[in-house]
Amino acid sequence: MSISIKNKLASFVSLIIHGKPAPIYAHISYLSPNETLKGKKIIVTGGGRGLGFAMARKFVAEGADVLISGRNEKTLQEAAQKLGCKYRKLDVQNPNEFSSFIEAADNDLCGANCLVNNAGISLHEAGFLDVSQEQFDAQFNTNLRGCFFLTQAFIERTSATSEMKNILFTSSETGTTVDERPYGLSKAALN
Repeated sequence: MSISIKNKLASFVSLIIHGKPAPIYAHISYLSPNETLKGKKIIVTGGGRGLGFAMARKFVAEGADVLISGRNEKTLQEAAQKLGCKYRKLDVQNPNEFSSFIEAADNDLCGANCLVNNAGISLHEAGFLDVSQEQFDAQFNTNLRGCFFLTQAFIERTSATSEMKNILFTSSETGTTVDERPYGLSKAALN
């Protein structure tokens, strides 16, 4: 996306002279899929919908083999069918499942080499005094603890090969602000 300085300046001048800004036009372009990720075998947590689904779609379009995970099997089945990828059910709040999940996902992909820790939740509490222990635990267990121990299981399973691996963490701008709610705190810790 590009917005020219001339366009910004024209809007500023219009604001001063006419009391309202001139429209700003953005030119948006997209790269066509070109198999940039061919050979990548990617696990995406929270891949059944939202940002995880969008990432998985792009990964598949770029030639990667993808396995999505999440808690709702029906959502995963539908998403995997739309994407043309594999899926496995996983609750990132339950670290007892991680070793067996990573082993199965690694086998499904014939050698996973990328983990995208995308699963996350925000319970949108009004403020600090509105947070219950259950809400706090649910968000930290998903957004931080789950990422930590799933990454640990991924490294333990895949470190035997010399192939380069990638581990990605989906965070939030909330993690860079002073936010006293569990979502912001968990993303700050993740950062």
